[in-house]
Amino acid sequence: METETINLTTLICDSLNSIFFKLFSSIDNTIYSNLDNILFINSDITHDIKFQNLFGTNTTNGLLLIANSLIFGIVLFYVFCYVISHLTYSKIDSPYQFTFKCILFVICLNSSLWICEGFIHLISMVSDSICDIGNSIAGTEISFSNLITHINSSLYPSLETFDIFSFDGILKFCSIVGILYILLTYSVRYILCKILVLLAPFACISLISNHFDGFFKGWFKQFLILLLMQIFVSIVLVLGFTLDFYAGNTISKLVYFALIFIIAKCNYNIKELIRTFVPV
Repeated sequence: METETINLTTLICDSLNSIFFKLFSSIDNTIYSNLDNILFINSDITHDIKFQNLFGTNTTNGLLLIANSLIFGIVLFYVFCYVISHLTYSKIDSPYQFTFKCILFVICLNSSLWICEGFIHLISMVSDSICDIGNSIAGTEISFSNLITHINSSLYPSLETFDIFSFDGILKFCSIVGILYILLTYSVRYILCKILVLLAPFACISLISNHFDGFFKGWFKQFLILLLMQIFVSIVLVLGFTLDFYAGNTISKLVYFALIFIIAKCNYNIKELIRTFVPV
C-alpha cells in the first residue's frame, strides 16, 4: 500500500512538472516576442487612422468638436463668476487675463495631438538613448525579450529537469507569473496612454479657469507617470545585461526574480519618485 502511494505521488509530481514545462515553453515562444511592443511606446501610438478620426482631424469633428464647444460653456461660467464677484468680493481673473488664457489654451487645445506626439517622442528618444548606451556596453540589443532569453539560457540550460516542488522551481514559477503580470500591466498602460491622449483637449481647456485646472494637473501627472515608466524600464534592462547569471546559483535566480519584480512594480516606483521630487 505504501509503495502504491509513493508511486501515485511520484506520478502526480511528474505530471505537474510536465504540465508546467509545457506551459513555460509555450510562454517562452509566444509572450517574450510581444513584450517589447508594449513596453516601449513611441509616437506611432497616435498614427492609427481610426484613432485620429476619433480624436478629430479638425475643429468640426471628433472629440475636438466637443472640446471646442465646451469653451462657450466656460466663457458663460466666467461671466457668471465675474458678475457674482462684484457682490461677494471674491478674487477672479480680470477680463484681460481670461481672454489671454482663452486664446493661449484654445491654441493648445487644437494642437494637443501634436503636443502629445512630441512629448511621447521625447520620452521615446531618451529611453532609446539609454538602450543604445547599454548596447555599446553589452554588445547586444537591449530589449526585454533578449534579456529574458539571455538569463534563461544561463540559469536554466536544461529545463527538462524542472521541479515545481523545489525552491528553484518556485522561483521559476514566480518569475513566469511576474512576466505574465508585466504583460497585463503594460497592456493596460498602452490603452491608458491612448485614453489620456484623447483627453488632452479637455485637459488643455481646463486651464482656462482656475476652478477646473485640477483636471489638467491630474491628467498631466498620470500621463507623465505612464511615459516615464519606459525610461525606468530601460535603465533596469541595461542593468540586467551587466549582471552575471550562473546555472545552479540561487542568488542569480533571486536577482532574476528581483528584476522581474522591479519592472512589474515600475508604476508604483515612478509614482513615489514623482511624489517626492515633483509634487503635483
